[in-house]
Amino acid sequence: MPKKSTGSIRVLIYSQDGFGLGHLRRNLNISLQLKKLCPSASILIIADSPVAPFFKLPPKCDFIKLPTIVKVDTGIWRPNRLPMHYQELLRIRADIIQNVMLSFRPHIFLVDHMPHGALGELARPLEVLKRMHPETRVILGLRDILGAQDVIRKMWQEEGAFEAAEEFYDSICIYGCEDVFHLTEEYQFPQPLIEKSHYCGYVARENRSGKRRVTNSSGNGFHPGNGNGVTKETQFILVTGGGGADASYFMDKFVEAARKLNGHFNYQALISTGPFLHDKQYQLLQKKARGTRVHIRRIGADSIPLIKKADLIVSMAGYNTISEIMRFRKNAVVIPRPGPSAEQTMRTTILTRRGIIHSMHPTELTSEKLAELIADRLTDGNGMMEAQLPDLNGAVNAARHLLAHIKQNP
Repeated sequence: MPKKSTGSIRVLIYSQDGFGLGHLRRNLNISLQLKKLCPSASILIIADSPVAPFFKLPPKCDFIKLPTIVKVDTGIWRPNRLPMHYQELLRIRADIIQNVMLSFRPHIFLVDHMPHGALGELARPLEVLKRMHPETRVILGLRDILGAQDVIRKMWQEEGAFEAAEEFYDSICIYGCEDVFHLTEEYQFPQPLIEKSHYCGYVARENRSGKRRVTNSSGNGFHPGNGNGVTKETQFILVTGGGGADASYFMDKFVEAARKLNGHFNYQALISTGPFLHDKQYQLLQKKARGTRVHIRRIGADSIPLIKKADLIVSMAGYNTISEIMRFRKNAVVIPRPGPSAEQTMRTTILTRRGIIHSMHPTELTSEKLAELIADRLTDGNGMMEAQLPDLNGAVNAARHLLAHIKQNP
């Protein structure tokens, strides 16, 4: 095992993200703060997002791509590309993870979201790691809301997640706030896990200053105020659906709603589709938006400049998007993903009640109602109850918590 000094720290991160980009983005936000606190640290990310790494990696940070499996329902997965049974693929993934663990010999192993991994693929690697390198501190990272309480409790019990968290983990970082959603209470964590849990606050990107031109995947730029008809008097609407795999349902309605706003508001809109929106859906959106003030782009990794410019954001309720809306105090209309998980609906309900966002349930989504809500938000402005904002320093708090475990284990 390498000498435990701040000059030789090795951090291994497991980021299971076959359907989107949320877990990868959150782990990279934490990695950036780890590098600020300990510039010489080496970080290796085990990822299975089809477009990994997608985001720019910090120095001395690399990734290993696992064959992708996709969650199709709670506890149900399937291979994304390889034509093989998911059990065969899980064995391959577990072997890769175990070999990386033993070769990299991390001081810290941060596991994102699932203590036993997708379908239990981490159980054997964790057992081997604990036996061969007991010095490694194993930390579990959980976002604010995992899903419906009864569904998650049942799944964790049946799949052995509670037992894995108790047996293998030294600490649990919760990327949320107790007063927003009391995760350990809502999911009925046993006392040993409650004692390991630490609420870090919401993980969001830093509020950095400076202007950067944002490009889409074809390299064509879109910058409000640069030849796109956006002036100081024009209101800029940003529409975003995270990775975009299941975002077309509300993007399509937005284009229809935008037509209804013509003649009433001086605005320009940009739909950032994300990398996973199907090509056919992208083309249909382009066709539908012709003759409107709506631009369609596959925006690259960093959308922060556009978020900063936006007078209104229309989005789904993914963890990272909502965290950035809160970070930059943005006027927002949020339409949560309809399923299969209740996570986005739960987050939307809580934050709407706190006066932080304005929302519409997908079952109520029509172009008429969406146009009416957008018009209301463009007229009345932000209206965010800033006093209700939670702690948004989760990235640096989590990074400090991880490094503290090394100091406790010289």
